[in-house]
Amino acid sequence: MAGSFTAHNIRLDDGSFTKPEQPYQMEDLALLKFTKQFLRILFPEGAAGKRVVDLGCLEGGYAVELARAGFDALGIEVRQSNFENCQRVKAGTNLPNLTFLCDDVSNLAKYGVFDVVFCCGLLYHLEEPRKFVDLMAQVCRRAAIIDTHIADTQPNGEFVLSEVTENEGWAGRWYSELEDDNQRHTDKWSAWSNRKSFWPMKRDLMQGLLQAGFTMVLEYPIFEPYRDLSHRATIVALKD
Repeated sequence: MAGSFTAHNIRLDDGSFTKPEQPYQMEDLALLKFTKQFLRILFPEGAAGKRVVDLGCLEGGYAVELARAGFDALGIEVRQSNFENCQRVKAGTNLPNLTFLCDDVSNLAKYGVFDVVFCCGLLYHLEEPRKFVDLMAQVCRRAAIIDTHIADTQPNGEFVLSEVTENEGWAGRWYSELEDDNQRHTDKWSAWSNRKSFWPMKRDLMQGLLQAGFTMVLEYPIFEPYRDLSHRATIVALKD
């Protein structure tokens, strides 16, 4: 299959995979398994007609699997090289309920309201995460699932972060993203427009979700060998 995939090993309808050298595929990921199981519980009547948006969808792996589960899935990806891979995935799967758009997630509100907002690997690339949490709450009917790096009182052994400080009223740490504007086109996993991003403390993020209008906020521990649970969290925010 043409194109270089950096993360998502997606099974296509012809039986081929987008990243065949990878020993696992999307369907094996604990976060995806949890998400599908949680949504089956949340929507016992079924997925038909329920809208899910995958924010910063990278190469489309989660959006594809949510569409296969029956949801109307929209993946939004700003980086053209990643979006081209999303288009290849779309062409390789017969999923009329799957759509990809090339856009900045800051424009999320113009795409309407969603039953579920899925935000994996994005929040820690933003300079104003609290503002974005408010935006997610604005467009979300039932649930938001957020998987993100978080700051901690202890230093992070993998990433170079600032000392604990405050941004938008939240405690957290700054992370340097882009060295120059060209990097945003070549580095497929970096922020898009901001030179630095803010990683909030978990308690501030969870409290912020409540303040944004969610009525229940829970953490679900995803256990995988590469995860340091003191620096990464999977958080579910629910509305009545």
